Amino acid sequence: MTNVTLETPLVNIARLGKRELSVDGRNCLLDEIALLDMLTLRGDASDPAFAAAVLSVTGLALPVVANTASVGNGRQLFWLGPDEWLLKTAGGSGDALEAALRAELAGKHISVVQVGSGNTTFTVQGAAAADLIARGCPLDLHARSFPDGSLAQSHIAKANVVIYCLQAEASFEITVRRSFAEYLFKWLCEAGS
Repeated sequence: MTNVTLETPLVNIARLGKRELSVDGRNCLLDEIALLDMLTLRGDASDPAFAAAVLSVTGLALPVVANTASVGNGRQLFWLGPDEWLLKTAGGSGDALEAALRAELAGKHISVVQVGSGNTTFTVQGAAAADLIARGCPLDLHARSFPDGSLAQSHIAKANVVIYCLQAEASFEITVRRSFAEYLFKWLCEAGS
């Protein structure tokens, strides 16, 4: 039997720990939330049975307004499109959630796909968090435009990302594809040096 070791896409550089970065004399911390389970979920948001099944399994109401999220129970459910969501949860719970969603939604035209191994999530926290991200992102991250709970798909430098605002201007989660993770981490480090 082969032993399988799960490794973050930053395995070669993340062991160095959090990075303290500086932008215009203000600091922020860059880190990774490694090995989260993530599932993409597709279905008909206008179907009450679909929304009820998602709520029953995840404990989260299905966000149906663009760029919104439902958060709780250690999970996040992000709106990605009119019929697409990203469910993020602690590592090790993805298989059970996928099975429960498939069982609850049996017979419906849906898709549930585990994508956690293809993505990772960074955190950027501190006074300079928004300014660091803004060095490569076209979004207006000021509190008046991107308040607590805001969600957007955009890019930072050349990497497509999903940005979630935990605290306006000061705390963000950035979800990025595995193939761009090291590039983006290094780019952020360089932008905040």
